[in-house]
Amino acid sequence: MSPTRVLVLNSGSSSVKYQLLDMRDDSRLAVGLVERIGEQTSRLKHTPAGGESRERGGAIADHDAALKAVAEELAADGLGLDSPELAAIGHRVVHGGKFFTEPTVIDDAVLAEIERLIPVAPLHNPANLTGIRTARALRPDLPQVAVFDTAFHTTMPESAARYAIDVKTADEHRIRRYGFHGTSHAYVSRATAELLGRDPSETNVIVLHLGNGASASAVRAVAVWTPPWV
Repeated sequence: MSPTRVLVLNSGSSSVKYQLLDMRDDSRLAVGLVERIGEQTSRLKHTPAGGESRERGGAIADHDAALKAVAEELAADGLGLDSPELAAIGHRVVHGGKFFTEPTVIDDAVLAEIERLIPVAPLHNPANLTGIRTARALRPDLPQVAVFDTAFHTTMPESAARYAIDVKTADEHRIRRYGFHGTSHAYVSRATAELLGRDPSETNVIVLHLGNGASASAVRAVAVWTPPWV
């Protein structure tokens, strides 16, 4: 039987979110979160499918230690990274510049480009890189795939991506509208089109990505802005 499991990692600036998926039916075999990485109050919460959640506290020094702790939790459920059923590992990467326009199999050249983009995403790309490097060290034989938040926005026309500044200065310092949270915008816009029974290419929607800083007032604002005929 071919391997059917995919581990998805979101190695953020101070956290690691993860899901282990069975691609035969898109079911989740495990899900978890490591938060407050680098602090004394770090916390890992792990939930296997059909089982009770469990937590571990105490300092987790960095993303490398966090990912190794995740591997231990998965192994405790018989879902370890050494399993022959694991087919690939996917990574959310915040910044792919203007060149990465789709999910990309990671090799040394891709890693180098993600690293080159650190100055335009200094809080996120370093953590993304650590997640990739640790995962590659744990399973060097598996395909590792990067999904870029900026990819969704690379279809913007150049006139929209450019700022009204000197072109040479903009190109030298890579100043342009890249757009972020593209994976969220892509999913929400496509799911909205499906709910409306329309093709995504024929549907214009306004998508709001409401993160940790969002409040209920933002949700109420959407209701106010939305015409009754939508």
